[in-house]
Amino acid sequence: MLNAPELIELRRANPISLADARRLADELDLHSRVLGLPAEPLTSGPGCGARRRALVTVLAAAALVAAIVAATPAWALVRQVLPFWNQPTAPQSVQVQFSSLNLGAPPGMNPRAVSGETREVGEFSFGGSTRTLWVAPAKNGGFCSLWLPGGGGGCSTSGRPLSTGALLRLGVPEWINGDAITPTVSDVVIRFSDGSAVHPRIVWVSAPIDTGFFAYDVPAGEQTAQRHVTAVDAYDRQGALVKHQTFR
Repeated sequence: MLNAPELIELRRANPISLADARRLADELDLHSRVLGLPAEPLTSGPGCGARRRALVTVLAAAALVAAIVAATPAWALVRQVLPFWNQPTAPQSVQVQFSSLNLGAPPGMNPRAVSGETREVGEFSFGGSTRTLWVAPAKNGGFCSLWLPGGGGGCSTSGRPLSTGALLRLGVPEWINGDAITPTVSDVVIRFSDGSAVHPRIVWVSAPIDTGFFAYDVPAGEQTAQRHVTAVDAYDRQGALVKHQTFR
């Protein structure tokens, strides 16, 4: 709800931070003023008009603050971050696959993945299978990730705000996965040819990875020439577009 496209647009048009909304509430003293409203019903009589005006003023101010908070994307309100070092260590068979990422790289392009520090970040269902996402820090300043089994992966440097992978059939994505670097990116939007959009679930991971990972299974009805995924957009905390990645 808080990440609905309409609220994102409102957020961009009125970029007020959550801290500013709280300051506004404090300046208006909304908390004490609402609690201090008279408990008796507002019937006719002396002082009734003044009480009604006070109630309308307080409720209008409260509605304004609520609208500001609602226009703030969900990541600004609550963001759960997985502590990387507390996640399960990868078995030897997975560590071997990460070691292979260091083999055969051209000079200067070896990611230097630290395979022995690979961790399990979570499970994602897409493409008819449940896949485990494994992530390892890399000595080049980035990280390497593998979606196993059969979901692809690779290595990233800290300079790329958004990276995606996809299974394409006739140029149309059947599923999409990817990663978004934090704090550069705070939200990801998948856009469709009919103008609709979805916000995939993002699993944010702490340092030394400092990245959010997402996967999205495209519905069968959105895999046609007329209706399909057209782009993945990444936004910063102010709602500004950081990266626009197209598929067709």
